[in-house]
Amino acid sequence: MILDRLENAKFYLGIHPGIDAILKKAMETTPENFPSEKVFLDGKKIFINPGNYETHAAEGASFEAHRVYADVMCMIEGEETIYVKNTDALSQITTEYNAEKDCLLAKLDADNTPVRLTAGSFCILFPQDAHAPGCHAEGPCKVKKLIGKVQL
Repeated sequence: MILDRLENAKFYLGIHPGIDAILKKAMETTPENFPSEKVFLDGKKIFINPGNYETHAAEGASFEAHRVYADVMCMIEGEETIYVKNTDALSQITTEYNAEKDCLLAKLDADNTPVRLTAGSFCILFPQDAHAPGCHAEGPCKVKKLIGKVQL
């Protein structure tokens, strides 16, 4: 996992062309020009889902983990907590990996790492990084977040 501010995104360019494309798009995005629908940067290989929602309590949240895609989450407005744990260390898998959805689901374990994503920050989550996004940081919060998907 990588966590940093969008102002430092230039230090990560070159890791993967898809990550580069999403970070560059995030650096151009403001609350005013936030996309209302999915943005395809390279078909199903690189795309962005716009997250425009209110955070929820951690109780009942689930980890998700992917094998094909890395997630590049860029917070444009608001803040949330993303709980992270190594995928291999998940203790309670609730839905086995589904290749069509590129997703495995698991109950939130107590020994996770909370990561606070604030406006102007981003994180890159790789397949080994199971994550439960969208949880309260200080309480309910309306967020605008780019959720980039990069085929590895």
